[in-house]
Amino acid sequence: MTDDDASWLQSLLESRRPAPGPVAGRWALGIGDMVADHPLTPDKLRGLARKLNHFGGVAISEEGVEFDGDDVRWSDITEIRTRSLIEYLFTGGVDKQADKLPLPWFPFRGKVIEAISRAALTLLLAAAKQQLEGGAMEIRIPAEVRYHGMMRTRELTPGMLGAVVLADPAVRQCFEATAQAHGITLCPADDDVMEDADHRAEQIKSMLDGISARIRPLSDP
Repeated sequence: MTDDDASWLQSLLESRRPAPGPVAGRWALGIGDMVADHPLTPDKLRGLARKLNHFGGVAISEEGVEFDGDDVRWSDITEIRTRSLIEYLFTGGVDKQADKLPLPWFPFRGKVIEAISRAALTLLLAAAKQQLEGGAMEIRIPAEVRYHGMMRTRELTPGMLGAVVLADPAVRQCFEATAQAHGITLCPADDDVMEDADHRAEQIKSMLDGISARIRPLSDP
């Protein structure tokens, strides 16, 4: 069912894409939407499921940005650094897997969360492999949102589901346009490990194989 799960999630992402340009109002897509729209979720629970969005996902508004329930106002942001999708995966970006999120119990919870996790990992893996093999332009996601905290500079980073959403070109364009509308530009992280990608090809391939290994157990009955 891995291909079916990935196709379902890809269709959901495409159907919920934000309009071009800076966001008007608020746009969001999260784990709650994914649970609510999954075929295994009973109809009577779909409305309740959408309340789970703060456990994982992305929101972009005129006021600020939100990753996995943590939000920051544009006016507090000092810098946004991007990283290659491959690098994001390489540096441990898949550790926050959907099946590990502290979601409350609901009917079919295990099957739904496993399906979403499997789909997310499959899409990330496919995009990373295509990029590594030179079949696609480099995908860079806003991976580090730095902002003024109470006592020091803090950092907001997306989890696995957030990365899937941010990897969508329409979402990235909306994020960047909205940031620029607030006087914020995105710049590559200065310690981007992918600058040495040619010399790390075997390590990267090994990492992608590791992600494939994570997907296989989720596909078992």
